[in-house]
Amino acid sequence: MRWKVLSGGAALLVVAGLLSACTSGGGLAGSNKVAMAPIAFNEIPGWSNDKLAEALATFRRSCPRLNASPDTRIATDGGERIVTAAEWRQICTHAAAVRAGDDQGARQFFEQNFRPLVVQGPASFTGYFEPELRGSRAPSRVFTIPVYRRPTDLSDKPYYTRAEIEQGALKGKGLEIVWVQDLVALYEAQVQGSARVHLAEGGTLSLGFDGSNNRAYTAIGGVLADMGVMKREDVTWPAIRDWLKRHPQQGRDVMRRNERYIFFRDTRTTAPTGSEGVPLTAQRSLAIDTAVTPYGTPIWIETTRPVAGKPGATEPYRRLMIAQDSGAAIKGPARGDVFFGSTAQAADWAGRMVGGGRAIVLVPNKG
Repeated sequence: MRWKVLSGGAALLVVAGLLSACTSGGGLAGSNKVAMAPIAFNEIPGWSNDKLAEALATFRRSCPRLNASPDTRIATDGGERIVTAAEWRQICTHAAAVRAGDDQGARQFFEQNFRPLVVQGPASFTGYFEPELRGSRAPSRVFTIPVYRRPTDLSDKPYYTRAEIEQGALKGKGLEIVWVQDLVALYEAQVQGSARVHLAEGGTLSLGFDGSNNRAYTAIGGVLADMGVMKREDVTWPAIRDWLKRHPQQGRDVMRRNERYIFFRDTRTTAPTGSEGVPLTAQRSLAIDTAVTPYGTPIWIETTRPVAGKPGATEPYRRLMIAQDSGAAIKGPARGDVFFGSTAQAADWAGRMVGGGRAIVLVPNKG
């Protein structure tokens, strides 16, 4: 799952998609209609300057899934149309022929195989990242907080609450994957949907989403605002994290107000995996609404990003992204969530990013 800072009225952190195995989806629902308008590539500000070889390398990661996928629906300026697996295979064959690192060749590939359509209406962009924690495969006086795998008796009905699980409801069932030392960091990992744990024994453990307790989500940013400890317009994940760490007892109670609890699995990968099932690329992978946009779709985003070290300052952020993840609160054709990576800078960007702008979807040309 991922934190989002939503614009419009009060800025509140709310839960969004799941970084790993979040939702399944494959295109435009038949009842959805998206207003779109054609645009020329040379009319897209920044298009000629983007490092499109990076975007092409990211797109190639989606090709095995696209080649094996069933036919998908995609929105166009004419309503919608079917993109067949055979069409994706042809496009992916063309993608494979471009030399790695060749920005000009990548630009020609996208211009020859897709046509850009501007989504009509307001856009909203946020960001997410992969947290890093310290932990151990065995409990100790330092590492006391268990990270649980999916219980075998978990169904689609409400399960134990966060408070019940933290108080020991699953103890002794052999579900522990690893033990960590920081409850706030674990909560953050659950919200983001994945994490990398640096083990005391050496090496790292990659955690990916593997289900929830099917309890309702409560945005603790709203809880803190209602408590009067911070103004709604000041609610960001860095501000929430700081308050939780400065008030550990109250913080535990506040986090338990969010009854939703996330279970993990050891993904045994070197990179976080999106719900499309492919490794994510920092600042090139985008979480989208799969009811509107199929996985693997290239999307040009025009928005703003927070400036590092300058609270409140933003800078233009324009680049080609690939739809490789999804989220429960990522809804609509111009709603996107940028994966920023696993660094401290990525965490800062993701915690503070909220921007408008526009989305330009690259729709496959008919072969």
